[in-house]
Amino acid sequence: MLRTPKVIFFDLDETLAENVIPIQQLFAQMYFQFKDELISDKIITDPQDTFFTTLRSHAGVVWNTMFDGNGSPEQKLIYCFSQSILSVKPMPESAADQLGKHMFERFVSLSANNVRLQNDALPTLAALNAAGFATGIITNGIEQLQMAKIQQLNLPNAVDHIIVSAHAGAHKPDRKVFQHALDKAGVEARHAWQVGDHATNDVAGAIRAGMGGVFYDPTGKRAATAFAEIAEVPHHTIQKLLGVVELLIT
Repeated sequence: MLRTPKVIFFDLDETLAENVIPIQQLFAQMYFQFKDELISDKIITDPQDTFFTTLRSHAGVVWNTMFDGNGSPEQKLIYCFSQSILSVKPMPESAADQLGKHMFERFVSLSANNVRLQNDALPTLAALNAAGFATGIITNGIEQLQMAKIQQLNLPNAVDHIIVSAHAGAHKPDRKVFQHALDKAGVEARHAWQVGDHATNDVAGAIRAGMGGVFYDPTGKRAATAFAEIAEVPHHTIQKLLGVVELLIT
């Protein structure tokens, strides 16, 4: 039986907030801001395809090994950028590392300015807090990148707890991420819910950790198929964030 929670955690990306433009376009914006520094005097054609092919290849490896070995997740993403730079323009590695750092910093800034809150995000959080529930965010990602977005949206003033998966040295749906959030909030799993748009990372991950899992499906078209290959099913499905308030208060 699903218990009334003491704390309700929300996913960030595509739950509390959404991207203004797709992430692929954001990477393209970043690339064109550095384009002049990436084109060698010896080539005429734009090396954009080579740059992004290399970036995708390295980024996939970094995501899967982000918490292995030495180096912070931020340093590993900078490495992705520097290797992509070297794939299109020969230069000393130190110069590529410096340019990669500038790219990373620019991408963080672009990302922070590319998010907007769902219309009912703040009213939902405010209503829950007013009713005595604690609220929080559990988001996957690189801490500097995610925190820049969270700060831009002024969410530290709207929630009680903020957990970026890197704090736990894992990604959702790993149980360690949810346990870290529970420890920070000082509650048992049975007294916490996770609300999110990702069937595996948010809902199934939370349920496996002993929490309530609420699926956020604003179109109302994904719930029928999103859990087709997952053993877990959501305790509730909502099409608006205020649906959480309706479940708990009204």
